[in-house]
Amino acid sequence: EVGIYGEVTAFDLKGDTHYLSSRSGKLYELKQGLSRVLLDLSEDQQFLNKDEVGLLSVASNNELIYVSYAIQEDDNDESMFLVVDEYTKKMRKTRRVAKINTVSSSHVAGTLAFDSFGKLYLSVGDGRDPEHQPQNLQSLLGKILRIDVSQSDPEPEIVAYGLRNPWKISIDSENRMFIGDCGEATIESVYLLDDLYRATPYNLGWPVFEGTERVTDDMLRFEATLAPIYEYKHHNGIGI
Repeated sequence: EVGIYGEVTAFDLKGDTHYLSSRSGKLYELKQGLSRVLLDLSEDQQFLNKDEVGLLSVASNNELIYVSYAIQEDDNDESMFLVVDEYTKKMRKTRRVAKINTVSSSHVAGTLAFDSFGKLYLSVGDGRDPEHQPQNLQSLLGKILRIDVSQSDPEPEIVAYGLRNPWKISIDSENRMFIGDCGEATIESVYLLDDLYRATPYNLGWPVFEGTERVTDDMLRFEATLAPIYEYKHHNGIGI
């Protein structure tokens, strides 16, 4: 009964037990035609569900489940964070593996995916930050991050930067990543990272380029960026 799963944000379809995350904060287990709520983050006072955020994604690996969602610790925007928590299959929270200050409840992204080596990836939007953080390798905004969850205190690694709002990512059987990145007013783009372990991170160009179109007068050359494998323009100035 699809109607009961309001505001679906992500699926995890590994194995016999599947998981579904919803914007409202509910994490569902789907098994043998039956469903049940495993976790309800709406009971957490810091859980943030407005604009583009909520419970954003779920990914399982071995006996562990990872969820990404937004929190707000105080009454000001500076206290908004994208977090990733680790749970056992019995839904005992074991630790927080990532906490990123987004200072915004939009352009947060937050999709999770595993590669075949057991490394966890997280997409992070630019948080509408005016300081061009996607091109700043000292910032985690506007990035694709890899997290080695086998480490006790993992530090996120930057796999790709120069993203605006990478709302969805997926990894195929060859460990290639596909990224859907929302443009501003002109272009929507799909990118392919065909080597997740290359020596230097990919630069996808934002905010200098929106897809293949130059947006700002900057020294960055288009040849130094990764071009999208597909893009489309909207002609009415409204992002769709």
